[in-house]
Amino acid sequence: MPKIAQQWLHKVLDAMYQRRTVTRAQIVQATKLNPASVSHALQYLLERGTILKVGELQSKAGRRRDVLTLNAEAGYFVVADLEGAHICFAITNFVGDIRYRWEEDIQIGRTLEVKEICDGIRMVLRGLTDAQRSRLLAIGVSCPGIWHKGGGVTAFNLGWRKMPLALKLEANFDLPVYLEHSTRCAIMAERWLGLGQNVRNFAFVTVGYGVGVGIFSNGRFVGGRDKMAGELGHIRIDPAARDLCGCGKTGCLESIVSSPNIVRQYLELSGLERQPSVGLRVGDIFDRYKHGDPHAVQVINRASKYLGLALSYLVNFLNPELIILGDDLVGGEDIFLPKIRSEIEANSLPDFVENLEIRVSRLGHDIGLKGAASFAFRNSLNNAAVLMKMCRPAVESQELTEAQDVASPHST
Repeated sequence: MPKIAQQWLHKVLDAMYQRRTVTRAQIVQATKLNPASVSHALQYLLERGTILKVGELQSKAGRRRDVLTLNAEAGYFVVADLEGAHICFAITNFVGDIRYRWEEDIQIGRTLEVKEICDGIRMVLRGLTDAQRSRLLAIGVSCPGIWHKGGGVTAFNLGWRKMPLALKLEANFDLPVYLEHSTRCAIMAERWLGLGQNVRNFAFVTVGYGVGVGIFSNGRFVGGRDKMAGELGHIRIDPAARDLCGCGKTGCLESIVSSPNIVRQYLELSGLERQPSVGLRVGDIFDRYKHGDPHAVQVINRASKYLGLALSYLVNFLNPELIILGDDLVGGEDIFLPKIRSEIEANSLPDFVENLEIRVSRLGHDIGLKGAASFAFRNSLNNAAVLMKMCRPAVESQELTEAQDVASPHST
């Protein structure tokens, strides 16, 4: 197909992904293509089953307008989320719905081996039929850390120094691999699917295995020089603190408020660190706080204070309309939210706080998977070979069953 037609397909599919159901007129408006180009691309995609007609609308002039949507089973993506106290894997359909899911705990302090990631990908691939495997398009990965030119990833929490993750995964799977930073995956998922829709100035703060922030300012993602802006966890919130961070410094926000460090502080205060059989998770500390455990209260109050203080700096600097809290904070919403708001109000300009919303994400713990699927879709549009694979004539497909959790033999 001529190069210009590929550009048409790219723009049309991207516009449809964002809107899910759409008319030809809306596609013309979104893509800025002329109507003839849009009609040509739509006819091509309809003939191949990549998109479907799902209804008609009656216009004021009496003409009928087709309502179109992406065919959810036109292709599949393998996605992984490496942010948090466990690693998650899934198969998603063409529009990013999770069809099959696998999760496994990460042992804190141990290097995450690439073999474990490959094993998780193979686990979810088992749920595909041969016909569905033939329509696999790409692998999308949401990954924390610092990204270097040349593709290396440094992730202190995963024990990585300039890990060439994409190259290693491509060596194991005959599919393109698209990596995106976990914070950007999360904030773009909120922008496309969640609380950040139609909000021009907001921040998404993730607190789990690490701490990061994604920022939208005046309707644009703030990425910094290398799209790495947002390492909120590595500001030294208390230079006098003795808490050692994975980056090698002491007093970093992450060393106090991240989930593993909340657990660590509780174990140290309670004396349970000398009992290796005690396997606590951050949710257990939340529960103990609610039951009045003094050690849990001390740890949560400290973490809330420093997280709220860090967010007050963010408010004074960026003046957002909305702050969205995600990851493990979702499970401690009733504990953290009032304390964080109190700290922000105490340390921010009053005018900046007056109309500020602070909310907890409603996309759940799969936000990283959903963001990775969206980025994999969009990157695939820039890959001519994958774009053409999206547009192969449709074959009769056995749909995957609804999303299901598969308990890992290593999970608790």
